[in-house]
Amino acid sequence: MKHKSVADGAYEILIKHKKSLHYRQITKELVKIRPLKVKEPYYAVNASMSGDKRFMRIKRGVWGLVKWQYKDANIKYSLTSYCLKDGTMFLTSYMRPFFPREENAVEITFIDKEGNEIEAIVNNVLNCIVGLKEWYEKKKLKVNDIVFVGLIDYDRRRYFLVTENETEIEPQEDLSEKIFKTLQEAGHPLTYKEVCERVLEVDVEEENLFSKYIDNILRKDLRFIEEKEEMWGLFDWLSEIKKLQLNLINSENSESFKKLLQKVFEFFGFETSIVLEGETSFILAKALLDYKTYNLIIDAKLPDKKSDKIQKYMHWNELIEAKEKTKSNYSVIISPDFDYDKLSRKTDNNKISLFELRWLGNLIEEHDRLPFSLADLESIFLANNPVKNNIFKLLEKRKILFSKIKLINGIIKVLCENSGKKLYLNVESLTKIINQKNDKHLGFKRVQEHEVEEITKIFSLEPFNIIQKTEMGSIILNFKPKLAKERLNKAIGKMF
Repeated sequence: MKHKSVADGAYEILIKHKKSLHYRQITKELVKIRPLKVKEPYYAVNASMSGDKRFMRIKRGVWGLVKWQYKDANIKYSLTSYCLKDGTMFLTSYMRPFFPREENAVEITFIDKEGNEIEAIVNNVLNCIVGLKEWYEKKKLKVNDIVFVGLIDYDRRRYFLVTENETEIEPQEDLSEKIFKTLQEAGHPLTYKEVCERVLEVDVEEENLFSKYIDNILRKDLRFIEEKEEMWGLFDWLSEIKKLQLNLINSENSESFKKLLQKVFEFFGFETSIVLEGETSFILAKALLDYKTYNLIIDAKLPDKKSDKIQKYMHWNELIEAKEKTKSNYSVIISPDFDYDKLSRKTDNNKISLFELRWLGNLIEEHDRLPFSLADLESIFLANNPVKNNIFKLLEKRKILFSKIKLINGIIKVLCENSGKKLYLNVESLTKIINQKNDKHLGFKRVQEHEVEEITKIFSLEPFNIIQKTEMGSIILNFKPKLAKERLNKAIGKMF
């Protein structure tokens, strides 16, 4: 590097690292190789790159190579025979805003993927760009081949120019692996923009050639999951229950679908097995309760590719036989969706429940929050109402339960906040404070005094005994807040 300029040295360092670097890091790398005989080496390196058209400022203080930025080319152009013959490119309406509008011919510079500069002229009279014939020939382009153009610097009249083949930087498998490793190294979800920037190693201010390609991979590769809008993570990071839910949704055949459903019913607390009737298999789910046992016989079907709904079911007789042989109380068919008009006569006559997958998803989420009893789950299959209505009733009961839990939490929180303030609260004032807090949050139901009194009474008794109602009717904590919480947790823990 003895006879090379500072800019040449910086160029080689960037080539070596294969990514954009801050000028301070470039300077540190450079001085390891050769001394810089200047008072301010950082300034010298930064200035040398600023004046060299091989470099491009990616963001404040960070430099990359212009030739790397071809990924930002996002203007698609299809070549005609006239383009190839004359070495031109017509300025279409969507290209026009990116190029100079002067009436006279204007010189511009294209930079290709290899970093080569192609001098061209914008001729606004002829409404075209000329001077590209040699480059077309070098790239062996043909009629209808696609090239991509991208703006580097409007004022300096510099642009990218790459062929469609050159945009295919990596096979999809390799790019998928790169995305996977990027998320793995991050260890937490990344925005779509962050994924693109880390994988492509360029700043992405707007969609470029490869950002759509990455979006396609993220959505099709089952290793990736959109945890919330535009936030991507790894499937492996999800809880086992969330994985189960997603695998159900993405099942590709009825047999794998059935195996996953078997796991779901085991999660609900059933004992499951596979039973055969003829050539058809069913899930037998047993609710083994001390006072009452009931069985479900379940079939699982995915729609064919022609329809989103199950329109025909071919195993009515086998399902009925399996129900009788296993002495099951209820028979169920589970699928993403059904054509109820075509199936209802058979299901009504044979008392078979049609169960949509989305309802099961709701039950899985609720069971994960707070388990249902097997008796609760039996209410879903009772024949007096459609399954959908029974699930709705069960979830409404669940809302009441969670309202009580919120009320318990609210009472204890208010008592903790007032502990030591010598502000004694009776049922009326405690209810008022809780409602004032609830009013600040939309969707919170106002509570009644009798509800507060019921909760305080329960928690004033053993084994809880964390609340005391004085002779004057004031409600106080029996313990300091931290100790009250510990006692409550231990009391509940000892029950099990």
